[in-house]
Amino acid sequence: MAPEQQLSSQGDLQVNSCDWYLSTNKTNHRTDVFDNSALILRRAQPFTITLNCNRPLQSGENLTFITETGPSPSEEKKTRTIFTLFENANQTSWSSVLTSSKSNALTVTINSPPDAVIGYYILRVSKKTDSTEEASPQPTEDDVFLADDKKLQEYVLNEKGVIFTGSHTDILPTPWNYNQFEKSILEICFAILDRSINYLKDPASDVARRNDPLYVCRVLNATLNSKDEDGVLVENWSGIYKGGVCPTIWNGSSLILKNWYFKGCKSVKYGQCWVYGGLLCTVLRCLGIPTRVITNFNSAQDKNSNLYIDVFYDHRGLRNESMQDMVWNFHVWNEAWFKRKDLDPAYNGWQVMDATPLEKSNGIYRCGPAPLVAIKEGDVDFNYDVAFMFASVNADLTRWTSRNGKKIKISNDTNFIGKRISTKAVGSDRRVDVTNLYKYPEGSMEERQVFEKAVDIILESPFLELDEKLFYFSKRGEQKPEAATILSGEFSFPEVPSLGQDIHVILSLQNMTSDNIKVTVNMTASSILYTGKHKHEIWADARIMPLNPNEVKHISIPLTYAQYKKYMDEDNLIRLTALCEVIGEEKHLLVEKDVMLVNPHITIKCPDEGKMKEEFKAEVIITNTLSETMDSCVLLVEGS
Repeated sequence: MAPEQQLSSQGDLQVNSCDWYLSTNKTNHRTDVFDNSALILRRAQPFTITLNCNRPLQSGENLTFITETGPSPSEEKKTRTIFTLFENANQTSWSSVLTSSKSNALTVTINSPPDAVIGYYILRVSKKTDSTEEASPQPTEDDVFLADDKKLQEYVLNEKGVIFTGSHTDILPTPWNYNQFEKSILEICFAILDRSINYLKDPASDVARRNDPLYVCRVLNATLNSKDEDGVLVENWSGIYKGGVCPTIWNGSSLILKNWYFKGCKSVKYGQCWVYGGLLCTVLRCLGIPTRVITNFNSAQDKNSNLYIDVFYDHRGLRNESMQDMVWNFHVWNEAWFKRKDLDPAYNGWQVMDATPLEKSNGIYRCGPAPLVAIKEGDVDFNYDVAFMFASVNADLTRWTSRNGKKIKISNDTNFIGKRISTKAVGSDRRVDVTNLYKYPEGSMEERQVFEKAVDIILESPFLELDEKLFYFSKRGEQKPEAATILSGEFSFPEVPSLGQDIHVILSLQNMTSDNIKVTVNMTASSILYTGKHKHEIWADARIMPLNPNEVKHISIPLTYAQYKKYMDEDNLIRLTALCEVIGEEKHLLVEKDVMLVNPHITIKCPDEGKMKEEFKAEVIITNTLSETMDSCVLLVEGS
């Protein structure tokens, strides 16, 4: 809330000026961190002003305050309120208390309600001749109230963070500057809200609903992407970024937000999931909603909304990307903390949402907010988009291949989706695993019961067609995992794979039986995006391998830098696949591993202390691990 200094007068009593106590009020409201000269206030917290009048307040006189926000403010929509001086503060509505009166100066403490609309306010004051007082109801809390001060410091006030990327076996911390209190960011956040479809249709009604964090979050999920509303950021996973910026270049949110705002609200190019996660975290923290960034490894994209992920491979072991379902190495989204007044209180707390434009929700590209508790408990019929988020972390994965047009199941995996779900720790850059908040332990009875509950809820939907119901019944028949009794295998690396170096890969296969077997092994190495999308084939080979009883054999696969360097992009990912078939048994084994190549290391050394308005030097050390000279390098340095 940022009141403007606009005062009106009626009758003989006049207000000549007002002292807003900017420093004191902003410190008390923890808004002194904003690089902004306006009075910025948080809901349900008192603030103090002094009205300098032309004469003292006389007996029988009172003051009337009027607050207004948004277009066409009205009392009906709670965008206009009228209140007078009371003896007692009222913490559930706008109220004011005369705290001192010295000569012509009236010091007043004003309190806003916990459900006040967020936005720019005008405060007016006039004389009231009768002084009626109202009783004070019991105080309530703001819907976004967070009692733990350490969590408040982290999830609202912290301007820096870490977003985790990579894979579930190689998790990489990526620093991100939220800078939610930087100059102009608050104005930009309200400008984003004013670009929404809802605001353009009915500005007054839209602003009136901005007292509800559920509504605000759902609107911002849509307006941060450019799909429906020419929002802030254009998504791009093509690997071609002509006319824009490669998403890995961004180090923080403020440059993106300012580019959008100061260039005519034209969508910025380009972003991917972690950029959307960083942006939404900045905007929500700026507006006072506790928010954190979440990374889900092995994240399912359940395009047909059936809680099952089917991945198909050709005879060489390459994925068929024409099918709908996808599994990303990682996906980033957000959680915001607030009460769900539309649901039982058990669903208060963290609400999951995703600004990355993947699927439509009620006709618009957005996702959530979905109660975290509902995702864990399989309440897939709850608002908003619980089923999609449930599948992202807990879908069942079935891998298939085919021969002569016949579909052959390779494996069924109930544990693959939703690994090592991560967020930054409170008060440090340490990674915290929050997988247990999203689902019960894999393999446990509770996890399977919740999954079956979710399937049952979907089966009971009146909108489900007969063929879809038959699909679920057939799926349940497939879910018994087959023991790998004939063949097992894995990829391993004697040394950590680094970009610019040759990669030594070993495929180990073991005959798990007491019989001699022959195995056809089709091997490929391909560059991929972190979304799992195939980019280029780097290497392929096929061979027939005899295995004696219980024998282990190792296949050495050398990948030279000369082979793979022209196929690498910003994700530095190589997918190794070995599709193995036991001859005469029609039993298949898929061995698959995604390898992230380590980038050349960068170290920044700074002095322990710096002095304001004085230059200091930082030393940047870059280690070139490539087997060739790096030229045309650009060093991006960002801070706040």
